[in-house]
Amino acid sequence: MLNNKIKVVALLSLVLTIMTSCAPQIKLISSWTKYQVKVKSSPVIMVMVLGKPNSEIRQAAENSIVARLKKDGYKAIPASGIIQPGVQKPDSAQLVGVLRENKIDMLLATAVVNVTEKERFIPTGIQGESVAPAGGIYSSAYNPYYNNYFGYYNYYVPAQTIDAPKVKGTTVTDVEVMIESRLFQVSKPELIWYGKSTAYTKEFSKSLINTFSKLAVDDIRKNNLLIK
Repeated sequence: MLNNKIKVVALLSLVLTIMTSCAPQIKLISSWTKYQVKVKSSPVIMVMVLGKPNSEIRQAAENSIVARLKKDGYKAIPASGIIQPGVQKPDSAQLVGVLRENKIDMLLATAVVNVTEKERFIPTGIQGESVAPAGGIYSSAYNPYYNNYFGYYNYYVPAQTIDAPKVKGTTVTDVEVMIESRLFQVSKPELIWYGKSTAYTKEFSKSLINTFSKLAVDDIRKNNLLIK
């Protein structure tokens, strides 16, 4: 019976590990749209990703979002193609000048706003020793005789220690990266869309960046903020 329990626990641990590894590494968890807003058709959109100066990930993210917008038939340019890549964050006056000079209608700005790391232990089986009752009807924890001290004394069955296989587990670090995206209408100026995404890794691969780009652009389109 105990061996079966060990197998069940090990199986559950394996299933948990598989589910964790198969979970999407990035997803859009919430969004907000300013409805009843009049947007310009065929807008020129500048995509800006804030972050460390000269960051390859920052530039890759901008290019990915721009490529997604262009694929869907919209006009878009990366901010890194206009603003020097060594600039972490342009001041407001400089940004306004850039937007006007390049006749930008919308600004899609994205930034990582929080990173949380937490260690988690994933067992691959039962470790150490397992304590189990010796057996018999009176060994049950739900035995009614245990409701008073003399019944407990008379019918108590000592527990026996059973050696369980010692299997090492794995310690993993869960990473949660919070990303905020904001779409502004430049002419007003006003915020017309906001999206919050969560990534579960700090290693932003090309595939992960492309997935994020699709999530953001698809949600903006779904809310009728991009008109050709």
